[in-house]
Amino acid sequence: MPLVKTLSDRVQKFTAKTPADVTGTRYGAVKDLAVNRYIEGAGIFYAVRERVRDILEREGVPATVHGIYYAFALQLTRYALSHYGPELEKIAEGLKLRFVGKGADPAILDKIANLIVG
Repeated sequence: MPLVKTLSDRVQKFTAKTPADVTGTRYGAVKDLAVNRYIEGAGIFYAVRERVRDILEREGVPATVHGIYYAFALQLTRYALSHYGPELEKIAEGLKLRFVGKGADPAILDKIANLIVG
């Protein structure tokens, strides 16, 4: 199984990529705020991915096919951050149809959608 990066790994990489002396004093003044915003934003997607991983492992989905389900979950999460209610449910249904066409199991997609949409 491939190495899975944790949220702290991603934060360390983000922090290392943005040294204040290289990016300027202006960024250096707000770096703490930028790192906290990055953690907040990345944390949502990290949490969704980990919960989807739990669903996939519980359902016995082979690791070689996980990618299509992660793609569905992350796209739906992106929409869930700016849409809600019936509109989000319609978006979820459309995404589900698209990913079923790519070979994903509709029952597993429903579980993932319930996780994100509610």
